[in-house]
Amino acid sequence: MKNSQAFPHLLGSDLLTDLSEDQKRGYLDGCALRRPAPGHEILTQGELSPGIFLVAQGLVEVSFCDPDGNQSIVNVAGPGEVLGDVEAIAGKPCAATCTALPETAVLLCPTPMVFAHLQSAVFVRNLSAIYYRRLNHDNLSKSLSQFSSVDQRLCMHLHQLTTERRPEIRVNQATLAAIIGCSRQTVNRKLGELREASVIRLWKGGITVLNREALRRGLSQEGSGI
Repeated sequence: MKNSQAFPHLLGSDLLTDLSEDQKRGYLDGCALRRPAPGHEILTQGELSPGIFLVAQGLVEVSFCDPDGNQSIVNVAGPGEVLGDVEAIAGKPCAATCTALPETAVLLCPTPMVFAHLQSAVFVRNLSAIYYRRLNHDNLSKSLSQFSSVDQRLCMHLHQLTTERRPEIRVNQATLAAIIGCSRQTVNRKLGELREASVIRLWKGGITVLNREALRRGLSQEGSGI
C-alpha cells in the first residue's frame, strides 16, 4: 500500500499545505516508511540527518544533552510533525536526539529529494511557517519556564501535543513530568484536577483532551480558569 493511502491524514499536514493533490501524494509516496522499535533513535544528537522525517503515527521524543551530560526532553512530536529538516538542509549535525515511542511510524524523505522539493516556492513557504511556529513555541516555552506555574506548563504541553482532529496522545506521566520539569506525583495530581474539571480523559497509556479552550485559558491563568 502506498504511504498516501496508508496515512491519508498526512495529506493535510502543514508541510504539504496548498500543494496540489498530485504533489502531496508524490511527496508521501516518495518517502521511505520506517517503523522503528520503541526506544530506537531515529536521529542522534551530533550525527548527520539523512533527510526530513515526517511522523506518520505515534510519538517521537526529542531530547537534548548538554556538555555536562544533563539530558532534558524538549518536545514530543506527533503525527504531521517534521524532524531533522534544518539539519538535512544545512548539512549540520543533529541538534537533538529523536527517539521513537511505542507504535510509531515515520516517513523519510532523503536529502536529495528534499532539495528537489525545495524548488517549489510553496514547499519553502511551508517549511518557513513550521520554523516560525517553532520559534514562537521556543519563546513561549522559555517564558513559561521562568515565570509560569506547573499548571500553565502542563496546559501548554497538552495543547501543543494535540489538535482538534487529533485530541488523543499516547504519553506517560513520567515523560510529561520530564518535559514540564516537575515530579511525576505533581503531574499525576494536576492531571487528576484536569480530569475532574472535564478538561481531559485519562486512559491507560494516554490522554484525550476534551476541552481545548480550557487549556488555552489555563495558559494565561494560574489554573483558575479551568
